[in-house]
Amino acid sequence: MNEVVIVPTGDEIKAGTVTDTNSPAIMEIVLEKYPQAAVLRVPPVNDVSQAISQEITAHSNSDLIIIIGGSGGGKKFDPALSTDVTHLVLENVLDNAKIKEIYGYNGHLWTRLVIGKLGKALVANVPGPMVEAVAAARALLEGLEKELNLEELSINMAEAVFAKYPLGGNIV
Repeated sequence: MNEVVIVPTGDEIKAGTVTDTNSPAIMEIVLEKYPQAAVLRVPPVNDVSQAISQEITAHSNSDLIIIIGGSGGGKKFDPALSTDVTHLVLENVLDNAKIKEIYGYNGHLWTRLVIGKLGKALVANVPGPMVEAVAAARALLEGLEKELNLEELSINMAEAVFAKYPLGGNIV
C-alpha cells in the first residue's frame, strides 16, 4: 500500500459546521497498518454527485480511496439534512461494486456501504458517524491484510459497522 486518499464528504463538513474528526482517525489507522504509505486527505467535498465523482476519478491511480460520509439516508429521516449521494455515485462509477445495507433500530438507522475498483484504486465508503467510520476503516484494512476479495471485504466492513448498532438491526 503506497498511496491512500481520504475523501471527507458532506455540506456540514465543508462548511465547517461539523468538525472532521474522522479523517485524522482514519489516517492514524492507515499509518498503523501501512507506515510507509503516503496518505492524502483532500479538502471536504459537498454532497453533490459530480463533485464526488470528480474527486475519486482524480485519484484513481492511488492504491486505496476511503470516502467518509454520504452513505446514509439522512434526508429520508430529516428533511433538513442534505441528500446522501456517495453510495449512489460509487454504485455508478465502480467496477464490480459490492454493496451492503445495514438497517438499525436506533442511532444510525440506515447505511449503505459500497466497495469496488476504479482504475488502479480500491474505493470504499465508510459512514459518517465516527464510531462507525473507524470500525469500517479498521475492518477494511484488516481485510486487505488478509487478502479478502471484494465480497468478503464488504461483509467484513458491514459486520464491523453493525456491531456498533446498540439495539441491533440487520444487514442486507
